[in-house]
Amino acid sequence: MKKFTPALSIALLAVAMAGCSAAEVEPEPTAPSVDPATASSSENSGTEDSVTKSARGNAIKKIGEPAGVSEATDSENKLVNFAVQNIEVDPACTGPYPQPSENGHLVAVQIAAETGSSESFEKLYYGTDYSFNSHNWEFITPKGTTANNIATVATYSCLPENEMLLDTIGPSEKVTGKVVLDVPAPTGTLVFNDVMSDTSWEWNMTSK
Repeated sequence: MKKFTPALSIALLAVAMAGCSAAEVEPEPTAPSVDPATASSSENSGTEDSVTKSARGNAIKKIGEPAGVSEATDSENKLVNFAVQNIEVDPACTGPYPQPSENGHLVAVQIAAETGSSESFEKLYYGTDYSFNSHNWEFITPKGTTANNIATVATYSCLPENEMLLDTIGPSEKVTGKVVLDVPAPTGTLVFNDVMSDTSWEWNMTSK
């Protein structure tokens, strides 16, 4: 009969523990974290005087800065809270059927967003889902000219579906993904319009 020495017992214990560690299930990825918009950055909360606006009347935002819409009578009740995390000019298109830009440059806008309760949606959005659809975006060239159409076939085929932001976002959801736009210049201003709340934000876009 074989005898186990203390050293051999320790070695076997280490192997067993390693096996258990390898069998552990990796934690599922968590939803994106969007810092709550403060009163000064809640464009629809009755504090618009404290928001820096452009000559076009849009709230000016920086990359990573929170933006959102809250109830006019309750700035703490956020209907939509989001942040543009990155703007990439001329990204590598990895979709199954990529098409060339029709206007000159494709732009991938990385967004993290969180929506409020269904009760909140009923008040302002009449129960409809929220959308960062490319048709709700505008591009303004450095010369001040607004592009006519920045939602082309190329914007839907550039990236695989798992990298794109959902077309519609329901109440009480956290999402992250990209919206692709087709613009005529590598620098300028991107504008997102929330038609239902009559609120708009803009970001300066620079090429690297």
